[in-house]
Amino acid sequence: MFNHWVTILLTIAAVGSAIGTIFGWFKPLLRWFGPRTKSKAQPKGISLSFVSKDLQCQWGEASSNNQSGTFISGHWNVTNSSESDVVVLKARLSKYETRFVQVLTRHPNDERSVFSNNYPVLSHQMSEVSAAFTIFPPIGRAPKPIISDVIFTDNFGNEYRVRTKFTYIRSPIPSPSLWSRWFRHRR
Repeated sequence: MFNHWVTILLTIAAVGSAIGTIFGWFKPLLRWFGPRTKSKAQPKGISLSFVSKDLQCQWGEASSNNQSGTFISGHWNVTNSSESDVVVLKARLSKYETRFVQVLTRHPNDERSVFSNNYPVLSHQMSEVSAAFTIFPPIGRAPKPIISDVIFTDNFGNEYRVRTKFTYIRSPIPSPSLWSRWFRHRR
């Protein structure tokens, strides 16, 4: 019985060695085929630079089904310094959980302000990206700005963190002008 187990173990070792040798010979061939069969969704050196358009980064009140919330929207100039076209797919705020998010990129070849969620930022070009976030329950205190990192994700899975200041868009109730106060006082 002991010889039987020794024979089985020696057979496994011999077959394992042969398989290891065969894969050792095929390893360079597998490496050569590997990059050609991989998805092209992972090029190295993707680099986007985001700069916020300060006058177009704003926040205000929102409501849905009698629930109060906050609406945050912003625009960023985006420069693609890589060799590949890149699509910005997602955005999120680092400090807040959002209920609704929409990310749009300006059409690369249209002079009008045409935005869509599937337009790319072309290689070695600049474009514009907008994002809108709806948050429930409300955050922020008017008229103070909301400052948060916006984290964008591209079609290659790269993330870009951009510190952004969102200003409150509703101005406070204006105080009566000097002329109107004088006019009321005269009556």
